[in-house]
Amino acid sequence: MKSTLKVILVKFVVSPYSPLAAYFAVALQGVLGYFFFFNGFNNISPILLGFLSLLFSSIQRVIIMTIVFGTTIWESINVFYDFVVSQLSFISSTILDLNFSYVLIGSYMLLHIITGIIAGIFASKFPTKYERENNKLEQDFYKDELEKYNLISSKKKKKMWWKRTSGILIFTFSIILIILSFTVEQFDSNFGLRIVTMLIRSIIIVLLWFYFISPLLLKNFNKLLLKKKQESAEEIETIISLFPNIKSIIKYSWKETDSLRGSQRVFRFLDLVLINFLRFEEK
Repeated sequence: MKSTLKVILVKFVVSPYSPLAAYFAVALQGVLGYFFFFNGFNNISPILLGFLSLLFSSIQRVIIMTIVFGTTIWESINVFYDFVVSQLSFISSTILDLNFSYVLIGSYMLLHIITGIIAGIFASKFPTKYERENNKLEQDFYKDELEKYNLISSKKKKKMWWKRTSGILIFTFSIILIILSFTVEQFDSNFGLRIVTMLIRSIIIVLLWFYFISPLLLKNFNKLLLKKKQESAEEIETIISLFPNIKSIIKYSWKETDSLRGSQRVFRFLDLVLINFLRFEEK
């Protein structure tokens, strides 16, 4: 729980305008970690933690989508799917009757679950791997060496929800449906009006959240974090001072895996990043 608080404090210092959902996600993972590792480390706990963390993350996003756009978003997906499938004469009636929005949500959650399990398996094997490989690596990570791999950091301006790729796709999809509802007989013209209502509703909810509700909640939440930050100021500054070295280690580790391809490179890269960072932090 102390580690979770440190992560939240560092996040607050580095990105003070992060949405509350981001803090909530970190806090939830910390609570789950506390529960699963209460009696020490074992091979099952990381897998359960990865599974539940990513499952809750996917559920949270689906809930937020439903709150912002209402159930109309899922109905729209089904209507559009039915229209596209009906144009294909070779498609069977079974596929035509499919509730595509459920399939989409299920696939999205399944992808998160699989990723969480893979991450959990990776984490469960890492302590043993670290002990074994730590002694093999000849490269010592001192600051002078890492400066060769320093990255230029650049802060990206946070985009509003409707300016992100997902928001643009949803609005584009909605406009296409509105046009179809007035030009294609298969569509009910009232459906276009429902989509317009959905878009207006979503804009109102997002504006209320970003400009009224969220700032008010963050103001009170930030007061609590500022108090905790003062108590742990020295430790937080030490963690943040390591950020340039983390970037250097990432660049170095990626370069070291040039000879590998696909998933083999990804997992070896993750191994090197964690092992090298831990070795550097120890030194």
